[in-house]
Amino acid sequence: MGKLVEGVWRDVWYDTKASGGKFIREDAGFRSWVTESGKAGPTGDAGFSAESGRYHLYVSLACPWAHRTLIFRKLKGLESHISVSIVSPDMLENGWQFDEPEPLYGFNFMHQIYTKAKQDYTGRVTVPVLWDKKRKPLSATNPQKSSASSMMHLTG
Repeated sequence: MGKLVEGVWRDVWYDTKASGGKFIREDAGFRSWVTESGKAGPTGDAGFSAESGRYHLYVSLACPWAHRTLIFRKLKGLESHISVSIVSPDMLENGWQFDEPEPLYGFNFMHQIYTKAKQDYTGRVTVPVLWDKKRKPLSATNPQKSSASSMMHLTG
């Protein structure tokens, strides 16, 4: 699992020497909310309007947090409203990759989605990502914080 450094992919693992052997998860680089009106969500972070067909969800079936968003999407009846792309379960030297180019931009790697949102992004490339087709990605989540399913909670 590598990371983006100023928009350039680097195949680097976590620096466990610097952390004394501890795994320290970085905060998500993008965090916003889908709300009925588009106003800020419960954390006060920016909001995006709930609109059918506006969002695309990127997940890995190998990631329990990403898998949870698929379950939530189904339970909330959002399948016809939020499209989905699934990355390969193997995270290799280029991070999460698609078995075939993803449908929005034809990208082969998840890190390309991140740099589409912010060219000079620095940080880990994680899933799930709820992509706003109109503006930018909504939520690259980590399990210690609100997840993409929480971001979608106010839409159903």
